Amino acid sequence: MIAKLCGLAVDARAATRTHDPAALARAARWIAGNALGIRGKTVVANDTGEPRLIEAEIADLDSLLAVLASEPALVDPETLPATWRFYLRALGIPLLDRPIDDALAGGASVLAVALA
Repeated sequence: MIAKLCGLAVDARAATRTHDPAALARAARWIAGNALGIRGKTVVANDTGEPRLIEAEIADLDSLLAVLASEPALVDPETLPATWRFYLRALGIPLLDRPIDDALAGGASVLAVALA
């Protein structure tokens, strides 16, 4: 499983070589879905197609990955514990790197996390 996660992280680097927020959100969805799939978990897609601010109460990293896998979004790193930011970066999941309004205007949803 570790080899597969490492392979995913390498593939993720190639998928995130853009500054387009919508493309980065789609990459985050793809990476999160694959990270869960490697561990035998599946998620149902819930893509509304419209960029929006998603506020979710999340208890653990698997729940965070499930939300990301269900709908393309960039996670606001300011709402995450440092260890979670490290984990997401290690997987290659892009995080919000601009003001929320700019990401929304660029076609990407934004996920703001409240810890459960």
